[in-house]
Amino acid sequence: MKRTVWMKTTGIIITVLCLLFGSAIADFPSSFDLRNYNGQNYVTAVKNQQGGTCWTHGTMASMEGNMLMTGAWAAAGESGEPNLAEYHLDWWNGFNEHNNDDVSPPTGTGLVVHEGGDYRVAAAYLSRGEGAVRDIDGQSFDDPPLRFDSSYHYFYPHDIEWYTAGPNLETIDTIKQKLMTYGAMATCMCVGNYWWGYTHYQPPSSTEEPNHSITIVGWDDNKTTGAPQPGAWLCKNSWGTGWGYSGYFWISYYDKHACKHPDMGAVSFIGVEPLPYDRIYYYDYHGWRDTLENCTEAFNHFVATGKEELLAVSFYTVTDNVNYTVTIYDDFASNELLNPLATTSGFIAHTGYHTIDLDSPLLTKPGDDFYVYVQLSAGGHAYDCTSDVPVLLGAAYRTIVPSVAHPDESYYRSGGDWLDLYEYNNSANFCIKALAKSGVSFTADTTLGWAPLDVHFYANSIYNPDAWIWDFGDGDSAFTQTTQHTYTLGGMYDVSVEVHEGTLERSAFKKEYIIALADTMTVHDTQGAKYSSTAMSIYANNTIPLQSFIIPFEYFGTLGITFDSFSTAGCRTDVCEMQSIVNSDPNNKRYTISLQTANTVIPPGYGEIIKLYFHIPWNAVEGQEDTVVVDGYNANLPVFYGQLAQYNPIPIGGVIGVSCCLNRGNVDGIIMPGGPVDVADVTYLVDYLFNGGAPPPCEIEGNVDGVIGPGGPIDIADLTYLVAYLFSGGPEPPSCQ
Repeated sequence: MKRTVWMKTTGIIITVLCLLFGSAIADFPSSFDLRNYNGQNYVTAVKNQQGGTCWTHGTMASMEGNMLMTGAWAAAGESGEPNLAEYHLDWWNGFNEHNNDDVSPPTGTGLVVHEGGDYRVAAAYLSRGEGAVRDIDGQSFDDPPLRFDSSYHYFYPHDIEWYTAGPNLETIDTIKQKLMTYGAMATCMCVGNYWWGYTHYQPPSSTEEPNHSITIVGWDDNKTTGAPQPGAWLCKNSWGTGWGYSGYFWISYYDKHACKHPDMGAVSFIGVEPLPYDRIYYYDYHGWRDTLENCTEAFNHFVATGKEELLAVSFYTVTDNVNYTVTIYDDFASNELLNPLATTSGFIAHTGYHTIDLDSPLLTKPGDDFYVYVQLSAGGHAYDCTSDVPVLLGAAYRTIVPSVAHPDESYYRSGGDWLDLYEYNNSANFCIKALAKSGVSFTADTTLGWAPLDVHFYANSIYNPDAWIWDFGDGDSAFTQTTQHTYTLGGMYDVSVEVHEGTLERSAFKKEYIIALADTMTVHDTQGAKYSSTAMSIYANNTIPLQSFIIPFEYFGTLGITFDSFSTAGCRTDVCEMQSIVNSDPNNKRYTISLQTANTVIPPGYGEIIKLYFHIPWNAVEGQEDTVVVDGYNANLPVFYGQLAQYNPIPIGGVIGVSCCLNRGNVDGIIMPGGPVDVADVTYLVDYLFNGGAPPPCEIEGNVDGVIGPGGPIDIADLTYLVAYLFSGGPEPPSCQ
């Protein structure tokens, strides 16, 4: 199996340790401090956390320490000591109210930002390739930093391992070995009344759960604490250098949670290096949330997006000492995986997240189906699903975090058959990923704007291409490394660039990368009868999928209408569960309506989104009209909200007028005690049609059947319809509306 640079470095470190401490790695010194390990400091500076972000500091301190041990930070050309952005993880982990890609809209559910998380949350974020990023890239507590940016430098842990010292410290040497080999590691504790100066011991009999993350950087077997026996871990805190021993303290080996908690103590981030992949294929946005026990075989079905090289596969093991086999298959038919393309196997000693390099890269083409199979000898398979997050370092609550899944993504073997995991749990996907590199990348100076949208594209490649081929997604193309393109029509456009170097062909692809907006909110003209409630429709043209609409409207004119109510029945928005008037100002004839979906989206398209009902007064006169506009007032603007963007559409107003028609069939316009339609209307219509009599005073009322024939709106068919209604029990004339 191919090994990466960090593995070779680790091997050197282990060799040095063996020389220092004898042939048995378990012959550890009675005390150890990563701040002075053979005269070198392998611990980054103490930071001072804001909010409940200790878990992000524990994560990044471990990753930073690992890069100091291996030299990966300096080897990547970075200056100073490793310094990663805790708050980028805090904002964009995917579990919080700020953002969850598995929710539509992506806000409003899950954890409260700055109020907790844990190492599984961190692992999900890191394994997706969203971070870690440098402090100078995305460190912002008060406002969310950019999620992605072409200037960011990303760092990826090859492995994340979970250890415990055991109830009787029977495996404490494992933690010591990992600490000396891979550097600082994260753990947890309960901050409470368990302090003796700056030493900490929470007895096992206590029922308090962990509420704080810290970083282990050393130990002392003879350190006295409040525990019955000596021995303590040296830990870096995240409360600044003015606390403790310049930011450090001791916690007993016998503490209830430190190095004991099954999910959070201790955790080592190993093989941290600049992200070596251009694309990570995955469905488990939230990582390891549950385990399908007694399941040894699983696979995920992916579709390649470009001409890439599959370099590695990643997955979790949920127990120690697991044998694995990874195979990439080309086909799945008749309930069997067929045509293996690559396979590798090995042994994993510790629970955690693992990246397994393929023996040789596997080339894919756009649209290729491929199937990543993982067989594990013990523990079962980890999967993502809607889950109750039970442990939150820095928080005092639990919360449900929704996940989504779809059919034909994840499968597991049961009784000799492959079963779709979606049928087992319709929010579940296996934590199996494929990691690829094309050696080609591109960016644009803008990805969202109004059509016509001018975009400048910039491509890069690790190769020396003799050809660049752009596909802008609208049928146009270009053939230079840097290019400009104008999107004249609204839409979401896929973009790709392919490079050729001799016979080598590689490509990069970004789905719906460019969004050219041409979106409108339009009030349609209408007419209604006086002293009636008349519906006025508003239509929307939206380029992207939307989750909510803000519809401000006001009206003015000579007609004197009043707003009655609204409805979405039969509209594109009838799926909006949350509908309300969020601003009502009848004195100024101004209202704002909010329509929002819970878990669905309004797809791109054009159509009616709401009906506004206005009352036309009894004394309205034909020719009077009111204008209804949706261009906003005060701070109320029309807004389209989607997961991809939030923006103000182009507003187009409409006019509501009054029709003379009150009762179709009232040809003479006279209402007698017997009603509006009587025999006098027949006489009037006969006189008009055959004797040159005066036309009906309201043409619409004279158009009895509501049909406009070749001869005009009023013809013999109207007379026939009226006679049938009055004398033969025929249907009444249709409404004027």
